[in-house]
Amino acid sequence: MGFDLGILVWAIGIIGVLMLMTRWAFKPSRPRTGRPDTGPNANLGLLIPVLSQAPRSQVLSAKNLLSLQGIRCSVSRLDRDSYDLLVFGADADRARELLAE
Repeated sequence: MGFDLGILVWAIGIIGVLMLMTRWAFKPSRPRTGRPDTGPNANLGLLIPVLSQAPRSQVLSAKNLLSLQGIRCSVSRLDRDSYDLLVFGADADRARELLAE
């Protein structure tokens, strides 16, 4: 009726293996890099800013104007008070012309 130390060693070993397996299975697929860069050197993929560092009301009215003209666009928040208006590269020239009017 003594305590078997072998069972305790096996239990700790099984728990250790399960912990390693779950760390491997649930690790992030991509490394966390933080906030993306802003400004002229920012890599935004297919999107190009046509209105930069503007107040929210100005960006939203410009977004509505471009949407009515059939240009797909999105708004990116830079900080508390400034936003960017982003469009696809093929629509950038047309969007700038519409915004200049």
